Amino acid sequence: MADALTRTIPVLEAVLKQLADRHEQLLSLMKRQREALRQADHRGVSEYSRLENTLVQAIGDLEKRRLELVAELTRAVQPSAPAPMRMRDLAERLPEPSRGRLLVLRQQLRERIAKVKDESSVTRRATESLLKHMQGLVHTLGSAGRGAGYAPASAPQQPTAPAIGTLRVTA
Repeated sequence: MADALTRTIPVLEAVLKQLADRHEQLLSLMKRQREALRQADHRGVSEYSRLENTLVQAIGDLEKRRLELVAELTRAVQPSAPAPMRMRDLAERLPEPSRGRLLVLRQQLRERIAKVKDESSVTRRATESLLKHMQGLVHTLGSAGRGAGYAPASAPQQPTAPAIGTLRVTA
């Protein structure tokens, strides 16, 4: 058991640090993406989305590795366990200083995950707001192209002849 612990715990600590770092990078990237949305920088938004996807994949790979290590440590600590232990429960069963380090790293990771979740929510709301704005513009342009004025969505639409033959929109 001691050999498995001395071999696996430092690897788990490194994976937890990498996970926390990747979440910090993701948080920074999400903030830049939100700023690109605010400035209507579609190239920036696309690039940040691509980078975000790459980071999320790296986080997924690290999370798989973390789960493998937790399962390995669970087998070393309690061979008869029916399933891998939760990180906190596992850390509580380990000797110091490993216990303290793992608990601190776990807490740091949880805090970063919470920040990413909050930032993701803000970005989602900003994207939804932008989408509603764009839908309103498209509706207004469509109405202008048909020669119709403003009418609530519940009002019946009267077919009209097109007021203009072409509509040219540039950004």
